[in-house]
Amino acid sequence: MAAKKATDVDERFTDQEFDLFKALEALDKKDYGFYSRLQEEQQRKFVPYMLLWWMSTVKSGGLVSSYYVLSTDQAANKHMFNEYITKHPELQWMMLCAASPGAGKQFHQWIPHLSASITALKSTAKVKDIQDYFAKIYKGTDEGTIKEAAEEFTRLHNHKWRIGKIYPELKISDIETLSTLVDEGDVEEYERLSGG
Repeated sequence: MAAKKATDVDERFTDQEFDLFKALEALDKKDYGFYSRLQEEQQRKFVPYMLLWWMSTVKSGGLVSSYYVLSTDQAANKHMFNEYITKHPELQWMMLCAASPGAGKQFHQWIPHLSASITALKSTAKVKDIQDYFAKIYKGTDEGTIKEAAEEFTRLHNHKWRIGKIYPELKISDIETLSTLVDEGDVEEYERLSGG
């Protein structure tokens, strides 16, 4: 066995960053063992949410793009943040691998989020902003469909926003539920009767 030189560096103390792009490449290959081969420090830097967001969108478009969005949601997103699953990052990794079609390296791209004020129901949504956002996510979808989806999202979002304004103490999940029980006419009637 050769003696270590003073210039040799123990590899456990080098390359301690979690490389997002290497991880995406491993997911594209369905490399279930990738997480277990990471150094302990790299495992601590594994952020499933970021990988979900990046993995779900590929630039190729068409069926491959649709597959990644739907499969990532079905195989990973639905249960990724369950209180029991969050305690097992290797299981989270395997869920992400299960979402991949294993079709080889893809070009994943970052899609910006809706603004925090919209997702937190602190401001109303505007059709143009939502339409631009949907166009980035659903590349290749015809403009009419995007516009229709944006109009419906905006209508539903603004209905929830109005309910949140009436009941500011409610959690977003409660507002979501309440929005399915009362229609826009009910909210308008309440506002009329309360002078709001």
